[in-house]
Amino acid sequence: MKNKLRNFTRCCLKYGWYFVAELLLAYILSLVMVRGNTLIGDAIDTLLSGVEVDFKGFIVILLAMTALGFILAFLKSICISRFAIGVQTKYKEMVVKKLYHLEYKYFDKNSSASVINKVNSDIAALDGLLNQNMPEVCTNIVAMITYAVYVGSINWQLLVLIMVCYPVLFYFTNKVVRKLESLRKVFRQKSDIITEISQDCVSGIMVLRTFGAEAHFQEKLSAAADDLVDNEAKRTRISNNAILVRRMLQWLPNIICAVYAYFLVIKGNISLGELVVFLMILQKFVDAYIGIPFNFVDAKENLVCVKRVEEILCEEDEPCGTETTGMDTDAAITFNGVDFSYTEGKQVLSDLAFEIRKGSSVAFVGDSGGGKSTIFHLLCGFYRLDKGTYSLFGRPFLEWNIEAAREQFALVSQNVFLFPTTIRENVRYGNQSATDEEIVEACKKARIHEFIAGLPEGYDSIVGERGILLSGGERQRISMARAFLKNAPILLLDEPTSAVDVETESLIQEALDELAENRTCITIAHRLSTIKSADTIMVLKDGKIAESGTHRELIQYGGVYAGLYGKEENTHETVEDIY
Repeated sequence: MKNKLRNFTRCCLKYGWYFVAELLLAYILSLVMVRGNTLIGDAIDTLLSGVEVDFKGFIVILLAMTALGFILAFLKSICISRFAIGVQTKYKEMVVKKLYHLEYKYFDKNSSASVINKVNSDIAALDGLLNQNMPEVCTNIVAMITYAVYVGSINWQLLVLIMVCYPVLFYFTNKVVRKLESLRKVFRQKSDIITEISQDCVSGIMVLRTFGAEAHFQEKLSAAADDLVDNEAKRTRISNNAILVRRMLQWLPNIICAVYAYFLVIKGNISLGELVVFLMILQKFVDAYIGIPFNFVDAKENLVCVKRVEEILCEEDEPCGTETTGMDTDAAITFNGVDFSYTEGKQVLSDLAFEIRKGSSVAFVGDSGGGKSTIFHLLCGFYRLDKGTYSLFGRPFLEWNIEAAREQFALVSQNVFLFPTTIRENVRYGNQSATDEEIVEACKKARIHEFIAGLPEGYDSIVGERGILLSGGERQRISMARAFLKNAPILLLDEPTSAVDVETESLIQEALDELAENRTCITIAHRLSTIKSADTIMVLKDGKIAESGTHRELIQYGGVYAGLYGKEENTHETVEDIY
């Protein structure tokens, strides 16, 4: 448990002095309660002895102690509130920061809905744990010990009777805790499923309506909701039964202790005033004692949420070195004997070796699944190599600071992602410190400025979720403006003109030609006609470089590339035609 909650524990310790102050105030408050009840008991004994009681002084002292109790309770609530807010804020900061440093494979294994639920609803569940469960458990323990000491001072037999009657609750509670904790974990998992289905419905609403799949998704959502309701019905039933048994266990010892205390009065072992005080203290003692195990039940349920968040925090970070610059070399990128697989037993790249010189233009081609996109992922450090080495500007990639390494790359992909904010903000992601003038200049180079200037809101126009309010070509040119703004030495092109019309393709190609000037340009090519002018074309087959060379050399060689090119052009191009 300690290892699983180490990050949460560290946050609690950081703000622990608030918690300690709350416990100290709880102890003083318990003493005030005891003293106030004792004052009443003493007054009763004094009256029964025939001595006159200073009623005015008694009332003044009682009111003063009541006021002190209110002040202590108020200060206690402030301390616990500060503790809860501090821990929640710090913990959420840790989680959000962790998300930016997680290895990319974590997001492959976990749905976005699950991650969002952990960051939002699971952390929100900490409020009950920090504001109620933890402070109530500790406060009840402090109060119980304080009251027990007082009861023992009245009569040790009463204390023994109390301690014998109530421990049965802990045995009962332990069984309840195990069942509820398991059901709580299932509840969070089923909540993830519902969120995931809902997210898919919203994201894919156009596809759902086009193919008439709304009913299918509605059935999935209804089935998941029914499972969730069944789970919660079972959890509620167990919880309600636990409350009923709790009341029964609470009443019986109360009656036993009260009868025994009355018996002690008859025997003359305690006074009537002490009996009254005992009965009042007994109620407070029982409330504290009974509250502890059931607060444990609630705390264990909420700890399920903490454990889910800890799963994120305990994941490995991306490997990150300290170097921020490359070495004096002509090589921009070097792969040497690289093996890589996403899942064990399914090799994607095998003994891959190549070198890309600074300022050169290189294209990777090959069948789907041949490893082209994987190379881009490895270049940006999204995954670790299984074997071999990768050097960026002559320096081993593992020595690079990961953020500095990624600053060397600008990506223009066929799958453009835009955030649901303004055009200005989407372009500025290329360089957060860019001025408005630099953003406009980048958009001019990307051949998109005139379009933006013609919009009613100009650069402040909202692009919608994933840029849905823009056409494919417009989204593509905005992503190119980001690349211009970043001004990185290496340009990664993932067939950026594959999904646009002929006129837009011409505009994009002009911008790409300008963007590629004086940069190392690496292209994933699906249409071979777009990379004829590349300095080197590398053909991937089964995770290896099957052949490489210029367009003419590869056509002349008559191998894999020539076959792919022939299929695309649907011609039988000869060497003489090329020349």
